[in-house]
Amino acid sequence: MSNKHTEINPQARRPKGSPLAWVNLLLLSIIVVACNYIGCKEYWRRDLTEDERYTISDRTINVLTSERIQSRETPVHIIFAFRKSTQNYPRMYSLLEEYVRYGKGKIVLECFDPMRQPNRAREISQIYGVDFKQDLCLIDARRDPSVSLRTFEEDKSDRKHVRIRPGTSFIKYETMPDETRRAVALMMDEVVCGAIAEAVEGDMRHMYVVEGKGGVSRDDQTLLENIGRIVNLLNIQLSWINLSAVDRVPEDAEGLIIISPRVDFTEDEMVIVNEFWEREQGRRALFVALDPDNTQLPRFYRFLRSQGVRPNNDRVLLRDRNRAYYDISAVIPKGLECTKSFWHNTTHLEGHSMSLTLEHGDENEATLRRLTTYPVLMTTADYYGETNATRAPKYDPQEDKPGPLCLAAAVTKGSPKSPNDLSTMLVLANTDILRREKTRAEQLDYLHTLWAWMSNRPEYGGKSSNQDLTMKLDLNRHSRHVIEYLTLIIMPLFAFLIALMLWHTRRH
Repeated sequence: MSNKHTEINPQARRPKGSPLAWVNLLLLSIIVVACNYIGCKEYWRRDLTEDERYTISDRTINVLTSERIQSRETPVHIIFAFRKSTQNYPRMYSLLEEYVRYGKGKIVLECFDPMRQPNRAREISQIYGVDFKQDLCLIDARRDPSVSLRTFEEDKSDRKHVRIRPGTSFIKYETMPDETRRAVALMMDEVVCGAIAEAVEGDMRHMYVVEGKGGVSRDDQTLLENIGRIVNLLNIQLSWINLSAVDRVPEDAEGLIIISPRVDFTEDEMVIVNEFWEREQGRRALFVALDPDNTQLPRFYRFLRSQGVRPNNDRVLLRDRNRAYYDISAVIPKGLECTKSFWHNTTHLEGHSMSLTLEHGDENEATLRRLTTYPVLMTTADYYGETNATRAPKYDPQEDKPGPLCLAAAVTKGSPKSPNDLSTMLVLANTDILRREKTRAEQLDYLHTLWAWMSNRPEYGGKSSNQDLTMKLDLNRHSRHVIEYLTLIIMPLFAFLIALMLWHTRRH
């Protein structure tokens, strides 16, 4: 009977069309078109490498998104003239693409191979007066980058907005024990970001290093190596000044640097320092690094106490130790807003450290002067301040200072709402943090952020990107001792026991 019904109605077996299916097909088409449109307009990128080697640093992102860059009428041009056969070229090109993405139209990138595009190389050479005997990266922040740089004219103001960096500056080399050099880090992000900051600002700022007090001199600049590296990225020029030979700090000085003074300042010299710090108009910065082994500085310490920072003339040691242990596990506390990305991070300090007490002798006077102090580096409660250096290290609650202790402090004078008239001071109670061989990567980033804050460039602070080209283990002194104990004693002893067991087994 069913067959008969089928013969009578041949359309019965055909599926009936549903209007809902057409609606679903239409919605699917709309979704596909919308996804393609959004994909063309919105660019999203993900770095899947474990150490994020293709990601630019937070510091660079802050610079590219800052008001100095985004408020420009014309974009900054980056000309990347590298051979494509250059080692690490894909990584460098990928990082520069991130500059364009975060620049939001204010960064223009041009990449070309001088060997394969000689005509373009000839044009660039005529504009900037360079030859392409080596790889180059040019940063042009002028209003019209197509105009040739002035060479013979007296007015060379457009040259200060152009920076040229050779390709050799992008790689950090390390000398091996056999006198060979090995590439250990790619410094491109740091170099290009610093060059952009210099080209945009043009004129360099000036800070003066106090000489004649020990610690640093023209012949011994060991403690200035890290500072010089930092200020170069902030477009700051360092000069020397002898306070005993001048009446006042020059007007173009935005900062005064005092590192590890071993001789106390005279009354006249303290008048010069105090006059510079108390200037009303303009922003002033004062950087101080104290050596715990040289504490006989009554006049200079009196000046620091008047600003709310009191050096304690002690040694920061670890409790429950039978000998002096100077490696310190320090914590970056919550305080300055510019250091937010570092809050609650820990780091290890080497060498001698002295504790600081943040207090004002007269709170009313501090309020009138608008003085504010911030701890920027603290110890944990496991450390204490040893006040008697002649006795064996042992914590005495009656004489010593219990932890946590302050190792570095920041001071502001003025209103934070007027950053151009705000004086800033940074006081470190450890000088080994300034030595390049003892400075860790996170400490250098933190110092860079604090210097950016002191020089009124908080947007230039932040953490740097991963630059290592090799795998490196960063160990403190205690970890090194454990490894030496394992490799020199435990492992040979274990091998000897195994050999003794085999010998005994074969004998019997």
